[in-house]
Amino acid sequence: MVDKEAARTVTGWLRLADRVAGVKPVEGRCDRCGATGYLSQTNKESLCAGCYLDGDAETS
Repeated sequence: MVDKEAARTVTGWLRLADRVAGVKPVEGRCDRCGATGYLSQTNKESLCAGCYLDGDAETS
């Protein structure tokens, strides 16, 4: 299980990477847990940092 501080830190790094790469920010609800906030697009899913770090994205 990923703690909130780790998820918050990863979210900050994802925002920075997207800004540098020129990727449009994705806000909304996580497809796995329903949390709202900044999301990453992976395998046609929108995932929050916590679900992405838990490894759920790699198993689907």
